[in-house]
Amino acid sequence: MSSYYYQERQSYAASSGRPVTYAVQRLILANIIVFAVQLIVSIPLSGIGVAPPGLALLSGTPAMQPEYWLGFNPDLFRIGAIWQLGTYMFLHGGLSHLFFNMLMLYFFGPDIERILSTRQFFRFYLLCGAVGVLAQFGLTFFGSDSVPTVGASGAVLGVLAAYAVAFPQREIRIFPWPFAIYAWALALLIFLMSLFIDSQNPATAWATHAGGMVCGFVYMKSAPTIRTWFERVPKKKTKDPADHIGDAVDNIFKFDEEKRRRK
Repeated sequence: MSSYYYQERQSYAASSGRPVTYAVQRLILANIIVFAVQLIVSIPLSGIGVAPPGLALLSGTPAMQPEYWLGFNPDLFRIGAIWQLGTYMFLHGGLSHLFFNMLMLYFFGPDIERILSTRQFFRFYLLCGAVGVLAQFGLTFFGSDSVPTVGASGAVLGVLAAYAVAFPQREIRIFPWPFAIYAWALALLIFLMSLFIDSQNPATAWATHAGGMVCGFVYMKSAPTIRTWFERVPKKKTKDPADHIGDAVDNIFKFDEEKRRRK
């Protein structure tokens, strides 16, 4: 049901021919710029490891490095560094890390933006990233190491999960696999890999990946119901004279739609 709903919305909100939508384009550009700045800042500070008073180095990350303050640092988050919920997803651990995240955003993001609208897509992307890293943060209460997390993987995989909800039967070809795979199968495969393979690698924030995907899935599954509910809520009448003009315009469009149906 939700798949049909999203395909209908996508057909009405189709792109005007541009391969990359506004929000996706800006997010990719922002990630590239931040990564360049990250490299420029990190290189001259790579040997500095003196922490400010009261703060110790975390897992070999010097306190002067941008990853310490702008990556998601559980120890700093506990004492109020809430900005890291948003900043961590624009930092990356290397060029390949950045490349594959932006590649996935490039391929799967535009269709989701066309469905949700540009403003809502920005909110959705940031929400998936924040929820994902909070899932990783939750592991620290069960004895997991408090190491900084960087990367857009939680947000991007949330977009992939949303794509699988909206277009589950779309076939995707991934080099070098010789056969296509459905979108829902690809999302499920990556989710299971996060749980059972990435979780064995201490350098991978597997809970961020899984948490972002769960957020994207739940968001897209619940969005049609929420929209339908809001559409059924009667709008309050006001005494604004412009309301009468709006009602008249709405009636004109309704009349045109009725004529088309009769033809």
